[in-house]
Amino acid sequence: MTYDRGMPARVRPDLFTLWPAWIGLPIFGSAVLALGVQASDTALVGIGLALLLVNIAIVLDHAYFTTLAIEDDALVSRSRFGLREERVPIGAIQRIDAKRYPTTHGGALSAPNLVVRGRTETVRMNTKPYRMRELRALVVALRAANPAIALDEFWTAVVEGRDPRPGSVAESRW
Repeated sequence: MTYDRGMPARVRPDLFTLWPAWIGLPIFGSAVLALGVQASDTALVGIGLALLLVNIAIVLDHAYFTTLAIEDDALVSRSRFGLREERVPIGAIQRIDAKRYPTTHGGALSAPNLVVRGRTETVRMNTKPYRMRELRALVVALRAANPAIALDEFWTAVVEGRDPRPGSVAESRW
């Protein structure tokens, strides 16, 4: 079954929103590499090259392999070069929530996570690198396929085209 209600075939991360992560690591890796070359230290050169390779891998993963899509009557989330896949059948989805989880930044909370709860499976993904209009189209397509899906305050506001209130996102217990 195909769901075309204005939803792109696959929802991919917006590469522009992730530029700070992609700029910081190469600068640090290049600095370590430069220090290693200047000091003729092969270990530092190896570490600098490894940091640059890790950054390239992260960029390629987000640009080409991280997707969220409706495939064969299931919501499918893929990442880590396609090696990690989470799948929830659309008919089994009971609720779509937005949750914030604690981060390591002095008690700060993450961007709202899209938490799709099925009967036994759950798909959870951070919404920060995604365009909200694409996630809105995805949620609308899911609700069109299964009208019994309940939405929390945050996703109800997003679907209705309103700006969600800051307090409309639940915090994780952890």
